Amino acid sequence: MAQTFKVIDTRRIPSAEPARIGKLDWLVTYQLDAYRTYMVTVSKDELSEADIKEAVRKDIEAISRWVGQEFTL
Repeated sequence: MAQTFKVIDTRRIPSAEPARIGKLDWLVTYQLDAYRTYMVTVSKDELSEADIKEAVRKDIEAISRWVGQEFTL
């Protein structure tokens, strides 16, 4: 199912990946709707639309895995 999202902001941040120490990654803030705003990191020197879409797709899949789950303690 197609998911529409809006990119709210992009920022350069120091990379937390050991192989990229000293380099900058992209922090992308995106919004699905008025109540759901998330952030993803893209570990590349140059940012493209395809990179953003892939990172957001993976993030949405990870989030959706837990939506609707009920737990008992």
